[in-house]
Amino acid sequence: MNTQTYRHRFSVILNYLGIILMLIIFYLVKLQVLKAAFLLLEILPLFIIIFSFRNAFIKTGIWKMTHAPGKQLDEREMQVILHATNISYSLFAIVVLIVIYLFLLCGFGQIDAVLAISILYIAHILPASILLWNERNHSRDKE
Repeated sequence: MNTQTYRHRFSVILNYLGIILMLIIFYLVKLQVLKAAFLLLEILPLFIIIFSFRNAFIKTGIWKMTHAPGKQLDEREMQVILHATNISYSLFAIVVLIVIYLFLLCGFGQIDAVLAISILYIAHILPASILLWNERNHSRDKE
């Protein structure tokens, strides 16, 4: 693997860590472990998410590829995207079920907007993440 591949994989990891950090800060404030002023710290994970999204998905062109209409893709690209989408939907279903059960078992109440938006964001980046993680040669890289 080349350094570009490692850099893109690191950006994918940073993106997910940014989401997790944002949720941790939000729920620590919501559960009154931290004071409401600590919500200002949400700027840091948002910056991490935006920066890593740009590096992992936009610069590589994978975001555009996974969100392109089928008629703009060749047969190989369609098969690769279909495979990544199948894997991501399976993972996504498991993650969402775990989150729902955790909320029920821990008594957190209803899933709020921040978690719902995070889950929706994950649904959109997961196929691109899987593609990026498994891709050996990033010929689409625009750097």
